[in-house]
Amino acid sequence: MIRPGTPNDAPTLTALARAAKASWGYPDAWLRAWEPELTITAEYIQRHTVFVAESEGCVVGMISIEDGVDGPEIGHLWVDPASQRAGWGRRLLDTAIRHATSNHWTALRILSDPNAVPFYTRFGAVHVADVPAPVAGVDRSLPLLRLSIGG
Repeated sequence: MIRPGTPNDAPTLTALARAAKASWGYPDAWLRAWEPELTITAEYIQRHTVFVAESEGCVVGMISIEDGVDGPEIGHLWVDPASQRAGWGRRLLDTAIRHATSNHWTALRILSDPNAVPFYTRFGAVHVADVPAPVAGVDRSLPLLRLSIGG
């Protein structure tokens, strides 16, 4: 089931985001550096559109849509490592696309983790730029994707 997020979900979603990011094998120093952006607060949930995926009463994923400078963007999309490859990411992104369609948006921007690019491109997202994103003294960039909505 996918439902709207509530402020009470914040601690669970934070743990989910951190576990999902760690599952990609990043160095501990990087994970520590990313803790602030992987912290989902009650205020964040109140300020943005958040959907939560549940299976048998347990949170298994989440997606958020933020009001970006250049239009709506996916802020977070995380699936619990134990629930990955079970269709939850697809269901969450489908939910975000339906939300975008109902709001008459023409696209969603996605500043993607490099590991997630193949997932988004399966939905038709295209690479539009690389954004510098150094971490723990290492030069790094993140792919910026655009997912067209509708026609």
